[in-house]
Amino acid sequence: MVIRAGNYVRINVLYEAEPPPEITWMKDNESISRFIQIINSEGCSRLVIPTSKRSDSGIYTVVAKNNVGEASFDIDVLVTDEPKPPGAVELEQIVHGKVIVSWEASPDQELDNRLHYMVAEHNSKTRTWHNVADRIFNNSFTASNILPGTEYRYKIYAKNDMGSSEPSVSPIWGANGNKLSMKTNMTVAVSFERPPSILVPLKVHSPPKGYQLYMTCAIRGCPRPTVMWHLNDVCINDDSNYYITNSYGVCSMYILRVRPKDAGVYRVVAVNSFGKAECATEVVVKD
Repeated sequence: MVIRAGNYVRINVLYEAEPPPEITWMKDNESISRFIQIINSEGCSRLVIPTSKRSDSGIYTVVAKNNVGEASFDIDVLVTDEPKPPGAVELEQIVHGKVIVSWEASPDQELDNRLHYMVAEHNSKTRTWHNVADRIFNNSFTASNILPGTEYRYKIYAKNDMGSSEPSVSPIWGANGNKLSMKTNMTVAVSFERPPSILVPLKVHSPPKGYQLYMTCAIRGCPRPTVMWHLNDVCINDDSNYYITNSYGVCSMYILRVRPKDAGVYRVVAVNSFGKAECATEVVVKD
């Protein structure tokens, strides 16, 4: 359930039980806030949040219990809003014809695992803005086909389920500078080689048992790093229970149905001939 921040939230759960059960609500396995209203009637329990906030996001669990048994049901609630813009944008040219566009993360990046970025480009020849990349989950993009004598600018938008932020605009790149200088009477060696670095780390996840789990991080390095995933210090790259991919530096791991033994500390290690980088997070599987 995705809700815009500030909106009214109402969750109705129907049940059947004899004798009538005791109803309990929890959020992320803890007692719910006193500002959340619970209304119980015969066969129905209702949770109401009059004015939702981002901090109301989480997994809500309703438990019905009587002297015969117990049943529970989970509802995943994401409270979000149009994201705040990314921070400052920087441009860097390592080789002619390509510019690395990088930016500071939106303040909402850590709050919303659906947040991603879109890049738009403007040049002095066409004099129009057009989108050159979308659904970027890290904080950089490499622009190609950069022509000498042409000025370029970039806009970076943060996006999520609610819409797009205002753009963060780059400085001008091009005709008046910001270029690699090369003289025809000398040889210039340009190298992209660098040790791995973590652009976007893994985030903490607390999925219920049986739910899907999707984890990502973003890594940069040249030559392309070898990426290994570990669970509790055991490599899981070849384990068929985990679907692992690495696409243009976005490293992903997917579990179709989470099991209790999937809980633990996940660590991603990236290695190339220049060094190593790693990040880690903990996954708690809820019953």
